[in-house]
Amino acid sequence: MDVSSADMYTGGIIGMILSAGPMAKAVMVILFFFSIVAWTIIFMKYRQYSRTEAEGDRFFRAVKDADSFKKLISVYRDSQDNAFYRLVLAAYKEVTSRQKDNPGRIHKDDMPGIENMLRVAISDESAKLERRLSFLATVANTAPFIGLFGTVWGIMDSFREIGVRGTTSLAVVAPGISEALIATALGLATAIPAVLAYNYFLGRLKRILSRMENATIYLINILDK
Repeated sequence: MDVSSADMYTGGIIGMILSAGPMAKAVMVILFFFSIVAWTIIFMKYRQYSRTEAEGDRFFRAVKDADSFKKLISVYRDSQDNAFYRLVLAAYKEVTSRQKDNPGRIHKDDMPGIENMLRVAISDESAKLERRLSFLATVANTAPFIGLFGTVWGIMDSFREIGVRGTTSLAVVAPGISEALIATALGLATAIPAVLAYNYFLGRLKRILSRMENATIYLINILDK
């Protein structure tokens, strides 16, 4: 396809969108909105998960080098805005509260309570990491149907136009059908990235949560020394 053909093709699509009926335009606006929000979430979650995974690597390096929980806290003091630090902080707060009346080494009977607090912390971090993923799933499930609704409405308009003009010539039918099919194309273009991103982030989330479970084991071991 040469440059002039490409320009005509692009202009034709834009022209069909602009000349579409009110219902078709409403459907397209909804799909554009879904697409913009979905891509915004995709970029945000990618940065969030990448940062969390990098902090996980940093945590495991720190905890392997630390010979005590106090040393681990001192290493992590300058890196507070991440999920793994909040695990350490939860353990620290629980240990501190239990040592008020019994200072010194942690008693064996305190370990189940500390483990429970770490599980609660992981649950909180899981909720933060899962936030907005449900919107991607909603877009992936609903965008094709919204596009299909726009297509069905456009085809109904085409049949109405046939009835008004009293002819089934291609010149009458083709513009309406092509406008209608744009809605389906937009629905698929919106849904496909959303479903791919949702499945991708779901896999990364499972890996992150698995690493956080491993992190709690390291914390319990270092507290038990």
